[in-house]
Amino acid sequence: MQAKTENTEPAAPTPLPASPAAISAVLGDDDLLREILLRLGPTTLVRAALVSRRWLRHASDPAFLRRFRDRHPPTLLGFYLRELGASGPRFVPVSEAPELATAIRAAGAAEGQFFINDCRNGRLLVTDFDSTACRHAVLSPLHPASRKVVLPPAPKQSLIWFFLPENGSGSDGAVAVLVRPIGTETMLQVDFLSAGSRVWVVYRTAVIDLRETLPPIAYTLPPVRGKIYSLTKCGYILRLDMDAAKGSLLQLPDSVRTDNFTLSFGEDDSMLFLIHVEGCLLSIWQLPTTSSDENDWVLVYDKIHVREACNRLEDVLVMAVDDNLEFVFLWLRSSAVLMHMHLKRGSEKVYDEVKLTTILSLCSLWLRSSAVLMLYASEGQE
Repeated sequence: MQAKTENTEPAAPTPLPASPAAISAVLGDDDLLREILLRLGPTTLVRAALVSRRWLRHASDPAFLRRFRDRHPPTLLGFYLRELGASGPRFVPVSEAPELATAIRAAGAAEGQFFINDCRNGRLLVTDFDSTACRHAVLSPLHPASRKVVLPPAPKQSLIWFFLPENGSGSDGAVAVLVRPIGTETMLQVDFLSAGSRVWVVYRTAVIDLRETLPPIAYTLPPVRGKIYSLTKCGYILRLDMDAAKGSLLQLPDSVRTDNFTLSFGEDDSMLFLIHVEGCLLSIWQLPTTSSDENDWVLVYDKIHVREACNRLEDVLVMAVDDNLEFVFLWLRSSAVLMHMHLKRGSEKVYDEVKLTTILSLCSLWLRSSAVLMLYASEGQE
């Protein structure tokens, strides 16, 4: 038996705690403080902003937030649902972080009778129903200083869709996409419109030869990088490219044999995602928005088991997906309740209080740290 060899190397010295003077020197330096804040996570930044007015001032500075935004993607705060018989949508939080309580209360304070058309950058594009008319408006529940903006009357066209601006500039306006067949049924005029003070103004137009008859359209996604993607009722995806003045019909991936899927863009709008479920198995494909190959689909997630559905021996229906491709919202068909799956964590949550018979629409609201920090600043937090 060999003798046990003793380690004669001296133990590493225990690092001494930083002195109060050293800590004060670091945190008292505005440049160093900003670099420290820049490396925090979104919810941790909100906590740090509550330390003092000075920290809040740095954390809510627009130049700092632009740098922070480049390092940290936005976080899903929750979603809106509309219940039968209710005057307006109800906000359901996804995050349980206590420092986001103020933002959750603000998101739930949006009042009125309206239907949500689009959500972006803490703002809602809604169809507003009042006692005299049906109109479009922009609400900013996470920006308390922003007022409700009523948009001009919409052009009376059948193929027109309304969205919030794609550039994320924080504008209170909206954009519209108008498609009109001209001459023959294969030639289309596509107009981008912006909401002026009293009327909608065309700011970009293109004539596109689709080379085929325009199929019926089920729904249209917000325009990205001069391209418009629509799901048709014929099982194809219509892509209209304003720059190339070209239209095409994209085939779905070969494995997608049912209509139980939805389309979404990535957070930076570089990818078109197709989220499909067959039974209780979830798969996701992606297609670069810059791709010229209509069959350039890449399988990202292959037949992931939705455990809750498998345990209950029932199928699920795809409802929505967030822009970071983290949360997928699903219906449990037989149980008639809503659930979500967090793809990166593999976790699931069932919303037993949300019944299928009470849902009319679902829309996710994204949280940016800037919106929460502005909420705290407006409330005069110390």
